[in-house]
Amino acid sequence: MTSAMKVTILVDNERVSSGLQVEHGLSMWIETPWGSVLFDTGKGGALGSNAAALGIDLLQADAVVLSHGHYDHTGGLPEMLGKGLAAPIYAHPDALEAKYSRDSDGRERFAGMPLLAAGGEDWEEVKARFVAILRPTGITGEIFVTG
Repeated sequence: MTSAMKVTILVDNERVSSGLQVEHGLSMWIETPWGSVLFDTGKGGALGSNAAALGIDLLQADAVVLSHGHYDHTGGLPEMLGKGLAAPIYAHPDALEAKYSRDSDGRERFAGMPLLAAGGEDWEEVKARFVAILRPTGITGEIFVTG
């Protein structure tokens, strides 16, 4: 059986509408008959305002899925947690590990989840709601993640 699914790009590197913010990163809102999923949260800053401009209430998410643990896919989590997002957070456990990149001059810089670097209550909340994905797992209805 095939069911309708709607995917809305919330954060991207490219402007598609003058009313939306652009930033390096990605976030998508996935709506299905079984629930809604926030897939990644962008770098931070654009997520909330873009969702509001598109008429999407992110607090209605049934789940948050993180593709991986880089800042440009997880940076919007602090804002969403501060607004009361209560959904479980699904990701591979490696997403919670520190990530680094090397600049052209050889210096390392932190490139992981901003909450990991900051620690504190928000980080503890993420860990408490974290669902480790190690194999194909159903999130809601017909939405699965591979692990």
